[in-house]
Amino acid sequence: MRSAVAHGRPINNKKVNINSDLYHSVPATEETIMNNVIIDGQSIAVDGQQSLLDVANAHQIEIPSLCGLNKSGEKVPCDLCMVEIDGQGMQRACEVTAQAGMSVTTQSDALSAHRRQALNRIMADHYADCEAPCQTACPAGVDIQSYLYHIAQNDHQKAVEVIKRTLPMPLSIGRVCPAFCEAECRRGIVDEPLAIRQLKRHAADIDLEAQEQYVPPRKADKGKRIAIIGSGPGGLSCGYYLSNEGYAVTVFESMPKAGGWLRYGIPEYRLPKAILDKEIELICRNGMEVKTNQSLGKDMQLSELVADFDAVCLAVGASQAVEMHYTGSDLDGCYLGVDYLKDYVTDKQYTTGKKVAVIGGGNTAIDCARTAVRDGADTTLIYRRTRDEMPAEDYEIAEAEHEGVKFHFLTNPVENMADETAV
Repeated sequence: MRSAVAHGRPINNKKVNINSDLYHSVPATEETIMNNVIIDGQSIAVDGQQSLLDVANAHQIEIPSLCGLNKSGEKVPCDLCMVEIDGQGMQRACEVTAQAGMSVTTQSDALSAHRRQALNRIMADHYADCEAPCQTACPAGVDIQSYLYHIAQNDHQKAVEVIKRTLPMPLSIGRVCPAFCEAECRRGIVDEPLAIRQLKRHAADIDLEAQEQYVPPRKADKGKRIAIIGSGPGGLSCGYYLSNEGYAVTVFESMPKAGGWLRYGIPEYRLPKAILDKEIELICRNGMEVKTNQSLGKDMQLSELVADFDAVCLAVGASQAVEMHYTGSDLDGCYLGVDYLKDYVTDKQYTTGKKVAVIGGGNTAIDCARTAVRDGADTTLIYRRTRDEMPAEDYEIAEAEHEGVKFHFLTNPVENMADETAV
């Protein structure tokens, strides 16, 4: 007696090639129904081991599904894979084992309505399970897709809560960060990246103007004291998270005011210091104390701090300029960029001059050029490569040009020369 086998079962003495379209055209007779399941009128041999969803997928029958495992390894049903089974009503195809004799419908008005409701439930609080390229590009690892979702829901304080889990200073950083996230934004493939930095600033500005700003709950007092040297972004961030955890935090700062390079290196037009002051006040609300005009090695010794505190964090920053050595680079009137920016807002010992040349093409060079222009100088920026190769942000270059900064590209200084009065 001739017999053909599909999935290990004889089928009505017919020859069946499971790799061909003939496999899908086995007629549903009284003999085959005993070993087959019928899905949308199509008779399919089953072995009693697979789910209806697996059987349907194996035979190119579409049943929508987002079923899977969560991060804890628990099965999470999506309710999109619902099907109608004669005599059983609606069932999840992923949970029902395909048994001989079943008659299944995968498409109907009732199923479409149910799936639509299920999808709405999924999307109601689902903004991302995967780490997006923008988040990967962010040095702080901010959960960008999450806070963008909350902004879209008009819940700006929740957005700020998400941001501050990894970045405690969105008011300031939302104004000055280089926005690496936007360079990786997938929306740029379609037209242009989302304005992620501006949206962060937008949420933080709204929170600042709210009747009550977001401040995370402070955990129970740990009974431990921590000293932090330096009140720049690193020191303030360290103090913020430690104070939230219940530690008594004291920050020691050598300058007259806290903020580090945010205050003494970034010009006022980019980061208004009134905004910085408000942000520092906000992040100190859980008990962090900042003591200014306190220099390590002068006003206190490291050994004293180690004796008086349970832990000491050194967050002194990296504010030293990188020197550019060439003939005449040490003449009076030649300043390193970061030193010039710091002096401009502190001692004002440097003379800007009537004509200024800025050598470099990064954001610091642009900051120096735009600061000199604001001081009334005829300013030229000299860069050794092309405009397209400048590491400064495009909008910064455009704004500098708009303000009157002149550019010389493919030019490198060979020597600085001076007369009796000036370089």
